[in-house]
Amino acid sequence: MELLKKIFKGGPKRLETVGEEIPVLEIEEAGKARGLSDIEPIYVKSMDLQSRVDLQGAADELRVGNIVILDITPLMNQDPAELKRVIDQLKGVAQGVGGDIGRLTESKVIATPKFVKIQFKKMGS
Repeated sequence: MELLKKIFKGGPKRLETVGEEIPVLEIEEAGKARGLSDIEPIYVKSMDLQSRVDLQGAADELRVGNIVILDITPLMNQDPAELKRVIDQLKGVAQGVGGDIGRLTESKVIATPKFVKIQFKKMGS
C-alpha cells in the first residue's frame, strides 16, 4: 500500500523494480492535485429540435462540454429536408469539437463533446 501512495503522489523521482520484472516509477509531490470538487460537471441536456435556430443552442452546449439529446420529431414532421441540413450542421459542430453524433431512436439524436465517444452497435450483433 505504501508503494501505491508513492506512485500516485506527484512528479517522477526515480525508477525501481518491484519483484524482478515490473518496473515502477516512484513519484514525488508536484503540487496540489485536483479533487473531485474541482472538476467541472458534464451535463446531459435534452432539447427539442424545431428549427435551425435550436441548432445554435445545441452547438453551444457541445462547445462547453455537455452531452445533448435532441428530439427531432418536430422538425422531422415539418420539413425532412431541413432536418437533414440541420443534422449535417450538427455533425460538423460535433466533429469540430472532437465529439460524436448518433441516433438513439427514430426521433432522438445524441451529440457528444470531446472525450465522449459513442460506440455504435455492430451489424449482426
